[in-house]
Amino acid sequence: MSRGLFLVLSLFVSACATTTTPINTPLGGLRADIEGRAPVGDDLIVLALSGGGARAASFHLGVLQELRATLGRDGRPLSEHVAMITSVSGGSVLAAYYALNGEAGLDTFDEAYLAQTWRVRGATSPAGLLGAFSGGMNGPRQLSGWLDENLYRGARMGDMRAGPRVVLNATDLYNSSPFAFTQFFFDGICSDVRQVRVADAVAASMAVPVVFRPVLIESYAPRCEGPPTWTTRIIEDRSAPENVRQTARAFLNYRGDTRAGQRYLHLGDGGVADNLGLLSLQVTRAAEGPPAPLTSREALQAKRVLFLVVNAEYIRPRTYQQRGTDEIGVAEMIVSPIDVGTEVSKRASVDVWRATLPAYERALREWRCNLPEDVIRANWRCDDISLSMDVITFRDMTESEYDALYDTRTDVSLERETVSAITAAAHGVVRRNTALAEFRAD
Repeated sequence: MSRGLFLVLSLFVSACATTTTPINTPLGGLRADIEGRAPVGDDLIVLALSGGGARAASFHLGVLQELRATLGRDGRPLSEHVAMITSVSGGSVLAAYYALNGEAGLDTFDEAYLAQTWRVRGATSPAGLLGAFSGGMNGPRQLSGWLDENLYRGARMGDMRAGPRVVLNATDLYNSSPFAFTQFFFDGICSDVRQVRVADAVAASMAVPVVFRPVLIESYAPRCEGPPTWTTRIIEDRSAPENVRQTARAFLNYRGDTRAGQRYLHLGDGGVADNLGLLSLQVTRAAEGPPAPLTSREALQAKRVLFLVVNAEYIRPRTYQQRGTDEIGVAEMIVSPIDVGTEVSKRASVDVWRATLPAYERALREWRCNLPEDVIRANWRCDDISLSMDVITFRDMTESEYDALYDTRTDVSLERETVSAITAAAHGVVRRNTALAEFRAD
């Protein structure tokens, strides 16, 4: 490797250390989480919305619009049965907007975001190249500033009460661990999640490395006594999932209890750790125990809970396959392993969550059946709760729709006809889904 190339790579690697202004504030006297509006009925839905830029946002919008158009067994729209949305990147743009604006937001999101032309700096831009040496070709002005001006209008996380409870997921680039914008994670840094601007949280969730500068938050460890109690328990449990144990170690770093003494966190795109937003749910469940990641209110009212993963996966065309030869070009040799790593990790995340559902269901039943008598209502069966899971993707489109749309790029903006086609195809995917059919009215 030449000295010049080594210098360039070194500057790129060190760029994430460049500091800006932290987006968070210390925890005050009142500790409270983001609740969202209460779901209706005893059929509850938990959505996991993947990343993927405007491609993902268009697909997820069609899914939510069709859920609103579909009545459940109680005659209410299935969208009102959504208890929680966990999201990443492009999915977070929509999830946060929906949480702020409720059902009406499903009608205005297209104009507010998808219809806009959002121009970001690229590698051909001198300003972009210069910005790359400061952590990303696009800084807060191009990312959180644009989001705040066009979508969130200065709203704070505590304002997200019109729609479902939302978990916006980012990645702690130092600890290689998930970091979600919930009070559980903000307890680790002694900070108040409700005071964070929605635009800043979404920017963290979609800060693709090099393209966007990482979002900076600060740990106010001196304001809290010792690490959270769950961290020691998880670290000492050799059978605990490794990603959960790593997150526990990250919390120790945030509190300054290790040599890392991590005062600042640099948050990048949530898809770097988990592009489906399931990993933060796994951490919360292991750390807090039942009913987490459901709230007590949700776990008490539910009889059936469907975890529905909406994956707007990107399938890159393989020209060396299409040519019918064994030749693979240098560009494809660079991007193909990245694609493989992303897709395998997503499938692994789904498989882990699906495999743990039976144990989670048993834990919820035990938790409900051990509640005090004054909490249990009349004619209520504590063991009457079941969990299920399904995954919907572009592959669930019709053959013609999939052939036309499968390789749609994951840019922050797309052409009008592409957005409309993806959204329309998502409506059909929901209508044909058998897991949701069991939640629909006869």
